[in-house]
Amino acid sequence: MQALPDTLSIAQEIQLSVAPVFMLTAIAALLTLLFNRMSQTHDQIRALGELPEGEGPGPRPEKSASAALAARITRIQWAIRCNVTAAILICAVVVSIFISDYLVPDLSNLIAALFIGAMALLAAGFILLLRDVSKS
Repeated sequence: MQALPDTLSIAQEIQLSVAPVFMLTAIAALLTLLFNRMSQTHDQIRALGELPEGEGPGPRPEKSASAALAARITRIQWAIRCNVTAAILICAVVVSIFISDYLVPDLSNLIAALFIGAMALLAAGFILLLRDVSKS
């Protein structure tokens, strides 16, 4: 059985895990933005449904406005899914960094794959946000 790593080794592992933890903070901020956009879109859908016929500043909105808002919610939900999954993968990266010294000496391929997957999902979430912003 392998001896427990010394304090210096643990300090190095903590240093390695700082960057992914900052990424978690950025993902949390992005999720806040996405949830706010989804909440505003839900409010817009409710407002469309509550306008009585003949009232309001102009003609009654068509079903296409409601369909566009529903498509927007779908894009935002997919962006949220991508970002939450990216956050989970980042957590797995941090856990793998610490486990690599205790159980398996070389998890570098797994850590790289998890990080690449997290970055791809984060990029997909940003692309979905960009599409949402460009269509609204």
